[in-house]
Amino acid sequence: MLVNEALEALKAKFKPKNESEILPLSKALGKTLANDVMAVKDLPCFDNSALDGFAVKFDEKDKPYKIIASAFAGDKEQLSIGKNECVKIMTGAKMPKGADTVMRFEDCIVEGEFVKAPEKLKKGDAYRFKGEEAKIGEILLKSGEILNTRSVMMLAAQGISFIDVKKQPNIAVYSSGNEIIEPWQRASEDEIYNANAFGITALLSSIGQKSSYLGIIKDELSAVKQAFLNAANYDIVICSGGASAGEADFMKIAMGELGYSEIFSHLKIRPGRPCKAYEKDGKLIFVLPGNPMAAYICMMMLVLPLLKEDCFVIQKATNAQNLKVKSGRINAIFGNIENDKFIATNGGKYGSGMIDHILKSTFIFLTSPDQSEILQNSEIFLIKLP
Repeated sequence: MLVNEALEALKAKFKPKNESEILPLSKALGKTLANDVMAVKDLPCFDNSALDGFAVKFDEKDKPYKIIASAFAGDKEQLSIGKNECVKIMTGAKMPKGADTVMRFEDCIVEGEFVKAPEKLKKGDAYRFKGEEAKIGEILLKSGEILNTRSVMMLAAQGISFIDVKKQPNIAVYSSGNEIIEPWQRASEDEIYNANAFGITALLSSIGQKSSYLGIIKDELSAVKQAFLNAANYDIVICSGGASAGEADFMKIAMGELGYSEIFSHLKIRPGRPCKAYEKDGKLIFVLPGNPMAAYICMMMLVLPLLKEDCFVIQKATNAQNLKVKSGRINAIFGNIENDKFIATNGGKYGSGMIDHILKSTFIFLTSPDQSEILQNSEIFLIKLP
């Protein structure tokens, strides 16, 4: 199955709980709004100055203005000006009654208690009107929007310190294999440190998704079944390594006995072909390849976009060299950008178990299934690695 087809199949099967929770604004970044957010306060809430200068009436600019007072941000009193009078005003301070323009300090000529207007002054300069950004009752943010840094700032400007957001899916992470041990243990020559689980949880964290690491599953059918029974309350379970021994595919047997249906058994992508996914009652189980690079790619191309749309940073570049690939599948090519040119790491040659190859790369290029060669100087679009 092609990756885009697999992703659409996953979206059709996955049915996360439609629940929400109230979070403090400080923890809301990256979360999804559960409801529309209405403006509860005009923004700005009074007419004010956009910069430091002199508040004047524009039509009187041909004669010097007399400076009669100063206005500061935070002053509650609103001043007023008469004919050819002005107020020295600071950014954010209330505009005086009678004023319609602010002259920038550095553009003015001050002589004693009088100030002359600059020649290029325009009516309304630096005047910020009450409600020009947002008016009470307007929809500021819509349900389903992902809160970014700007929306968090807008919520704070409205005095909103707690916000109703959709609960994230509960995700469990396993690794599998008799040869796997944890990084805090001492490995023998025959043992491999558990890199995949930590790479998977790190990728999830890169999009703001929490997860629970539940440990290593041994290559025994009973152990595989018990592990997934223990994770029955999770919306998504991600396991790297197929938990198979010889010809006995314990993972597939366990999924069948536990009532899970197979969504796909492999992907047309290199690396990452032996990736599987299962579904039961709207819950998903991913069985990722045991090779670290392949597990990383499957996480990037399936799990991350399932959880968060537009989760990738895309950059355009020019391919620096001819690259030959096998058609009929997506080929992942890792590399870096130098002087706007994409240079494939090690000429695009790698093994699916390599971590160092990813470590030395900043971007990934995904070929289309019909490509057998990427020509030098061709324009390509890259995904920045998380």
